[in-house]
Amino acid sequence: MFRMISGQKWTENIPGGDFCLREDHFIEKVLPFAYTENKLRILPGYAVCLSVEGKRIWMINTEEIVLDPVTALDEGDAFIPGEDYTIYLCLSGSEAEIRVSRNATWPVGTELGRSVAIGGFHYGTIRKVSDDGLWVPVDSNGNKFGNTGIRWQDNVTIGIIPNSVWDHRNRPRTLFGGLVKVGTIWVSIYQASKRSDFTFMEGDNLVHVAEGALQSRYGQLPVSGIDGLCQYNFAELAARDGMRLLKYTEWLAAAYGAPQGEDDSNTYGWCHVENKVRARTGCSVDLKTGVYDAENGEKPYAVSARNVVDTTGNVWEWLSEYTNRHDAGEGVWKYYDQLGPGMGQIYGWKADSFSALAAGGHWHRGACCGPRAVNPDDQPWKVNVHIGTRLACDAM
Repeated sequence: MFRMISGQKWTENIPGGDFCLREDHFIEKVLPFAYTENKLRILPGYAVCLSVEGKRIWMINTEEIVLDPVTALDEGDAFIPGEDYTIYLCLSGSEAEIRVSRNATWPVGTELGRSVAIGGFHYGTIRKVSDDGLWVPVDSNGNKFGNTGIRWQDNVTIGIIPNSVWDHRNRPRTLFGGLVKVGTIWVSIYQASKRSDFTFMEGDNLVHVAEGALQSRYGQLPVSGIDGLCQYNFAELAARDGMRLLKYTEWLAAAYGAPQGEDDSNTYGWCHVENKVRARTGCSVDLKTGVYDAENGEKPYAVSARNVVDTTGNVWEWLSEYTNRHDAGEGVWKYYDQLGPGMGQIYGWKADSFSALAAGGHWHRGACCGPRAVNPDDQPWKVNVHIGTRLACDAM
């Protein structure tokens, strides 16, 4: 399975060997659109290096490996829905072995310096889609947008999310966690929540964030204007982690195949017209604890074809694009001081004519919420309790 070679130089380690990977990835899910397996395939043709006691040791994969990752867990005997897992290649004595862990630094029970991360994945809700490469939602009989058997809207499962699997050939530029690949970018599975508390620098309009960080994590409350953040603040926070806000076209691709909301239920998104507040992120989530509950959890089918959750309802999601409004009332083209002290001014038709796009809908807008819902109404400096965001980053 693995060839172990000690030495100092690559040319010494692989004499005459060809370990140049020819694929654009080396870890993938087995039968990703059959939904009958939760196994991974690790392709041959790569090598990783550890430095142990001053000696470089190469671990070279010479053949295809089919891995049942649950058998390689460092702790427990089952995956936890909504969690990220890292795949490690570890040196155990003189042998190489694969371990899987929720720990993003090294596996539990492994000595520091004797393991290296080679990839990872997210375990969570998956919408069943066509196996023709188009990712079209299907019913239980395989009909695209069909309503026979289990209707397409309700046809989901849980497992290793196929487009969350990453390795060092196929990965996001930033290992932010809780991401799936959508086309050529990586998108946060969950609406942005708080990883650490926010504080603000002095100034009007909460001009800059002093401290705080975002995350993409299951079972958390999405951050919004409730936390004092405007669109500019979200852009700042995203950039600090090497992330960014999405464009509307990117958001459409991520939200494609998510069901529209309903006025009288939270089945397809947190959007019942009688909802009073935002809800925790994730499908089938216990709103009190944030834990996965397959039987009674809320929003069981609030997931898109690309396995992005909560694009319908909960909170609007600030996008990176802006527009200029020419609606009601008199106006005059001039400079308006709206951006905060030291931030310059807007040249526009009215003081509030400049706005930023948001997408998806929010918690009590019912059937108005959905995978193309868009709002061009709010100014980017507006601290709106209904608006949060979702993050993205480019591929490595």
